[in-house]
Amino acid sequence: MHKRTKSNIAVMLVLALCLSAILAGCGHEPDKPKPTKNVVLISVCSVRADHMSCYGYRRQTTPRLAEFARQCVVYDNAFTQWPKTTPAFCAIMSAKYAHNNGVLRATHGPRLADEHVTLAEVMADAGYQTAAFLSSPALAAHSNIAQGFQNVDEVFVGPRRAVLPTIRAIEWLRKRDPKKPFFIWAHYNNAHYPYRASGIPNPDMFVEDQFYDASRHVRALKDPRAHLKADVPRDHPCVMEILRPDIGAIHTWAVLDERPEELDFYIARYDAGIYSADASIGRLLDELRTLGLLDNTIVALVGDHGESLGDHNYYFEHGRFPYDATAHVPLMIRQPRGAGARHVSTQVAAFDLAPTLLEMTGLTPPEDWDARSLGRLDKDTPGDNLVFTEAGYQLDYMLAVHDSEWKLIDVPNALDRQMMRHQEYELYRWRDDPGETRELSAAHPDQVARLAAILDEWAAPWRAEVYANWTRNQTTIPTETSRQLESLGYVGSNSSEDEEGDDGGD
Repeated sequence: MHKRTKSNIAVMLVLALCLSAILAGCGHEPDKPKPTKNVVLISVCSVRADHMSCYGYRRQTTPRLAEFARQCVVYDNAFTQWPKTTPAFCAIMSAKYAHNNGVLRATHGPRLADEHVTLAEVMADAGYQTAAFLSSPALAAHSNIAQGFQNVDEVFVGPRRAVLPTIRAIEWLRKRDPKKPFFIWAHYNNAHYPYRASGIPNPDMFVEDQFYDASRHVRALKDPRAHLKADVPRDHPCVMEILRPDIGAIHTWAVLDERPEELDFYIARYDAGIYSADASIGRLLDELRTLGLLDNTIVALVGDHGESLGDHNYYFEHGRFPYDATAHVPLMIRQPRGAGARHVSTQVAAFDLAPTLLEMTGLTPPEDWDARSLGRLDKDTPGDNLVFTEAGYQLDYMLAVHDSEWKLIDVPNALDRQMMRHQEYELYRWRDDPGETRELSAAHPDQVARLAAILDEWAAPWRAEVYANWTRNQTTIPTETSRQLESLGYVGSNSSEDEEGDDGGD
C-alpha cells in the first residue's frame, strides 16, 4: 500500500510537470504583482523654469516647491516637445511626438485620437483609480487628452479655478477606495495670461520690489482688429495665430489696464501667478502628508511650456518659436520617502515622464511610444542624449534639437525667418547662453552641419508627409469651453476683457 501511494504520487508529479510544460508552450505567464505605489502628477501651465525660485530665480516665486524639490530628482534642463498646451500634453500623455499623435500647431479644436494609448489608460488597466482635475480649457473633453481617467473634473468652467484643482483633488482623495492605488493629475493654469495672479491675497506682491524696473516699456494694442502685416491665405488652418500681433507688442487680450505699457508690471504679475500655483500645490502636498499617503506615493511635477516675456521681441505668448523661453520647463520627481534626491544636468525631454512613471510603478510602456524612461540616464553625465522640439504655426513648421552643449533651430518658412533672424538655421550654445542672445551659426558651420544632419535623419521618415498633408482630428468645442478659450486667447475674440471671474480664496 505504501509503495502504491508513492507510485501514485510520482505519476501525479509527472502529470503536473507535463501540464506546466503545456501551459508554458501556450504562452501562459504567472500573474504579475499588482502595482501598489500611488502616483500624483502635478502640472503647471506657462511656467518658465527660470522664473521659479526652486530653479534659482531671484524672486521667491516657489517657496513650497523649493522645499519639495529638496526631496526630488530635479531635472535642470527639461524641454517640451511642443511649446503650446494641447500639443504639449498630448505628447506627455501619449508619449509620442506631435507628428505621430496628430496634435500639432493650433490649440483650438484638436483631438487626440482614441488609438493612442495614454499614460492614464495603462494605469487604469493595471487597476489604478484615476482622476484628473484640470483648470485649462485647452485640456477639456474635446481634446481627449484625459482619456483613461475615470473621473475628470473640468474646474475651469467656474470661478476660483486657481485653487480648485487642489480642493477637488483633496475631496477625491478622501473619498477614494483605500484598497486600490490611485493616479491623479492636478493641472494649474495660474500663470497663464491675462496675469491676474488669482488665488492669493496680493496679486501685486512683486510690483515695485527690488527687482522692478518701471522704466521699461512696450507697446500695448487696444484694437482687436490689429494684426501682423503678412501674406497668409485666409483658409490657412492657423491664420489667426500667425496674424496675431504678439511680435513687438502686447496683444489686446493680454493688456493689463492698470499699467498697460509697463513691461515689468506684466512680469511681476506673471511671477505672482507662479506664486499662486505654488501655494495651491503646497496645500495638496500637505494633504497627502496628512492622509499618510506621501511615503507610498510618487509625485511628479512638469510644465507644458514657458512664456515669452519679451524675449526675441515676442510678448506674453508661446507656441510660435522653439526658443528656450518657452521650451525650457520644470520637471521633478519625488520617489516615496524622497529617495535618491538630486539634480540632473542632462538635457531631457518632458514627455519622457510617462514611461518613467510606469517604470517606477513596475508597469510596461506600450511598444509604440516614442518616449523613453529617464532611468536610462546617468545621474550627472550630460552624455549624447538628444532632445527634439517641434514648434510654430506654419505648415512647414520649425524643428529644434538640443545636445549636451549646442542647440540648432531649423526654420524652413520664409515668414518665420522674417520674424526671427532671417536665416534657415540658428545655432546657440544653450548652456552658456540660456537667453539665446548670441547666434553662432556663422562662427561654427561644422556644428550647424552636424546638427542639421541629425535633424534631417530624425525627420526624414515623416517630415514631407506631415508638411504636405497636414490633417488633424478635430472636434466641435462646447460653447462654454469656447468662451473660456476666448478669455485666454486660444480662439479669436473681439474683446480683451477678462472673463475669468473672481477666483476668491480657499
